[in-house]
Amino acid sequence: MYQNFLNFFKSRAVLTTLLGLLMLSAGYAQNERIDSLLKVLPERKGGERFQVLYALGYEYIDVDNPKAEAYAVDAFQLASSLGDSLRMVQASRIQGSALRRMERITEAIDVSLSALNIAKRNHFEDEVKILLNSIALAYTFKAEYDKALDFHFQSLVAREKKGNKPEISITLNNIGFVYFKLKNYDQAIVYFSRSLTLKREAGDRHDLDRLLINIGLSYNHLKNYEFALKYINEGLQECGVDCSDQIIIEGKFGLGVSFFGLKQYNKSEQEFKQSLEISRKTESKRWQSESLVYLAKIAIIRNETESAKKFLEEAEALASHAGYNQLLMDAYKQFSALYNQSKDFEKASFYQDRYIKLKDSLISEELVKNIAKIQTRFEERENRATIASKEVVIKQQRDLNIAIAVIALLAGLLILVLQRGNRTIKKVNAALSEAKQTIEDQNTKLHILNKDLDNEVRAKTSDLEKANHSLHRVVDELDNFIYKTSHDIRGPLASLKGICNIAMMDVKDEEALKYFNKLDVTAEKLNTILTRLLIVNQINNSAIKADDLINFEHVVNDVLLLEKKKGLPVRLDIRKSIGSNIVFYSDKEFVRIILENLIDNAIKFYNDSDRVEPFVDIRVEKLDDSVLIRVIDNGIGISEIHPDKIFQMFSRASERSETGGIGLFITKTATEKLGGIVGLKTTPEGYTEFFVKFSLLSAPVLQ
Repeated sequence: MYQNFLNFFKSRAVLTTLLGLLMLSAGYAQNERIDSLLKVLPERKGGERFQVLYALGYEYIDVDNPKAEAYAVDAFQLASSLGDSLRMVQASRIQGSALRRMERITEAIDVSLSALNIAKRNHFEDEVKILLNSIALAYTFKAEYDKALDFHFQSLVAREKKGNKPEISITLNNIGFVYFKLKNYDQAIVYFSRSLTLKREAGDRHDLDRLLINIGLSYNHLKNYEFALKYINEGLQECGVDCSDQIIIEGKFGLGVSFFGLKQYNKSEQEFKQSLEISRKTESKRWQSESLVYLAKIAIIRNETESAKKFLEEAEALASHAGYNQLLMDAYKQFSALYNQSKDFEKASFYQDRYIKLKDSLISEELVKNIAKIQTRFEERENRATIASKEVVIKQQRDLNIAIAVIALLAGLLILVLQRGNRTIKKVNAALSEAKQTIEDQNTKLHILNKDLDNEVRAKTSDLEKANHSLHRVVDELDNFIYKTSHDIRGPLASLKGICNIAMMDVKDEEALKYFNKLDVTAEKLNTILTRLLIVNQINNSAIKADDLINFEHVVNDVLLLEKKKGLPVRLDIRKSIGSNIVFYSDKEFVRIILENLIDNAIKFYNDSDRVEPFVDIRVEKLDDSVLIRVIDNGIGISEIHPDKIFQMFSRASERSETGGIGLFITKTATEKLGGIVGLKTTPEGYTEFFVKFSLLSAPVLQ
């Protein structure tokens, strides 16, 4: 047994020595190339000097990236002085690649975009393909996924045009990675699988290891951990003994996620620590952050608070410095979980807010729309290509039909020349009779087809009517649910406020009083929101009384009296200008709701700066055949909200909003029910103006 062990040890030592020699020889070979290039650089001029600078930049990539960038900059300056556009693009491509590896993502994008414009103008198609891919990868690391997808799809179109399967496979893999970052793991696997199929068809093993690991990582997030382990281990096996540090980092990380999902935390921790150790050696901030977040998760599960905090602080610093917003978001989420576990709810809430804000900025509604548009454009391009190919087939068939007709005509002429009149006429008549019968048969089939189509249209129409009926029923049930739920909640809410008030009278502890006061304020805000929801329900379900003569002076005075009772800011100047010749019939209660929300909104968001004299200007005037209500203020403004979103439910213009963004939604709903329009604009002086316009000629919309 001892001898076996000794033999094993010797064989392992020999193998390790051989591997070390191979790696050293590869390093020496690269160093020899760099040394030979440096040796000839001083004596080279013009285009030859550019080739040496470009080669040095290329050789230093992943060896010494700052040097790679420096040589690329020198190469670009030389190419510019020579007026050589192709060499300018090539030098910029190397510079962008070096910047991306140094995690200077924004600079890498700027340099690569500039090079792409030059390449497109000069039709350097090969350079365009490479730059599109490079820019897309940079946008992916920056978490701007809509732009990343756009450039990847452009790259895919360019590569499919050339028909090079290995290149197409690379782009499909990159598209899958973007969907992976968007957490659309099913779609990611679709593109990864297409990439894998092309690689195997072409016998291409380049980056096959990373592709298999990417598929495994996707299955991890779909919680199919057995599949994930299968693909990741296959990827590491494909990488072999000369596996690069980067692949080992990704593979070990993927195995760690799989074991974490299987709740084998000791194995998981071991894999993550190995991934972290290698990523620290290679100075990969992204993978350091990835591993640290998962190590923190394990520490939280084990209730090791200090260890978890240490891991997360390091992950946050790395992700923030490198601009990896997705990883920063993951760190915030785990911070919130950690402080919830330790019952430090103030810090937990702080990190939860940071997580939500960052998540909203990354996966915003605008991003989702942009991604949908990009996908649609790409699918339309594929559809157009399919239609174009079909049009080619149709044209060929049309040409063939013309050729057949010409041949038939020549055959007929030949028959006439040979004086086969009678027999030919009989054959022609027979053919015409047969054609006529065929046409009649086709007409009969067409009639049957039209009849079937009519029946199908009627069936679909019936289904649509049923769906509309179901939709109306669901809307009615939703209104009823909101109404009942709001009433049911208000009772317990009133009890809660009463308990808080009693507690604030009896409890003497200042810290407890502070929490009871916060609870009372929160309950009051919730009560306000429930009241607003009931108003929405009332607007949706109330019948319009269009026969009230509206006295705008009285309505505005009532609203201002209510605001004074609630308490007006000390320096706020409220002005009003109401026309005396307005004869307008509508629903008085709805008009009051509209004015109350607009005026309350302007007062709530007044400018509290000592350098500004805040005001609210209320104007009602008659313009031709309409009544125009305007509420103007010089408050804090709403620049961060798009004008088309401000009237949506739960859209908040400021942190001062205490009703969850319902007030302006109520205004819009009531205005539209009365047949009017509501809008927002900025006056020439820079003030905020909300306006409502009602026609004096048309009646309200009755629903």
